[in-house]
Amino acid sequence: EEGKEHLDFSSWAEYSSKKKDHKLEELIEEVKEGEMPLKEYTWTHQNARLSEEQIQLLLEWAEKAREPYRIAQLPR
Repeated sequence: EEGKEHLDFSSWAEYSSKKKDHKLEELIEEVKEGEMPLKEYTWTHQNARLSEEQIQLLLEWAEKAREPYRIAQLPR
């Protein structure tokens, strides 16, 4: 529940480009720092632990997903 307060993909369409970019940036930071997924969650959900390969794929996806939102913020 707390995670959804910070990033709720069911509300993604309502976010501005700037907010989408920022949320993806935060996701990247949290994953790189080993804060996501939460250790408290993986204790009870062992299959939620990410392998190094999964982490890299997630980071690559998030970086690529940020591109259109960064472009949308460029001055015209």
